[in-house]
Amino acid sequence: MSHITVLGLFNRIEEPAAMLTPLGEIPVAKEDMTLISVAPYPDGAVLYDEHHSPLWAVAIVCGIVGFFAAIWLAGWTQWQINLNVGGKSTWSVPPVAITCYEFSLAGMVLGTFFGMLWYAELPDWNELAYDKDISRSKVGFLVRCRDEATAEMVEEIMKNNNVVRIKRGRDDY
Repeated sequence: MSHITVLGLFNRIEEPAAMLTPLGEIPVAKEDMTLISVAPYPDGAVLYDEHHSPLWAVAIVCGIVGFFAAIWLAGWTQWQINLNVGGKSTWSVPPVAITCYEFSLAGMVLGTFFGMLWYAELPDWNELAYDKDISRSKVGFLVRCRDEATAEMVEEIMKNNNVVRIKRGRDDY
């Protein structure tokens, strides 16, 4: 289903924040509203995101995979290159422990890095809703609408809240 996006450019952060109550009456879901700005506004300054990132689980799973990969690699190496010297056992624990630590750490770091790219949906080759004035201190407020009538109501609310410019598009442009 195709959606219509409405991007409004504002001078101050208070202006899109004042739109939340009228937009809730249309109704527009909070998941369909996005604040776009170069300023590092803290989470919840305008919109509260209730979606929690499962990045910690990705890091732990990748760390466990790295741990078992290290056990397999170190064990296989000691089994294939059998160095029986002086009656010592084939399996040596200290090198395996060090390898397990290193592979677990590498798995967690790489898992966290690629997990961050995955959850941030990077790289995104689609043409997204953006305006060059956002990088020139304007605040963008993007609203995804179901139909044309909702998009017109959103535009009217933006005009009532001192919008500088409005851009429309399909999906994310």
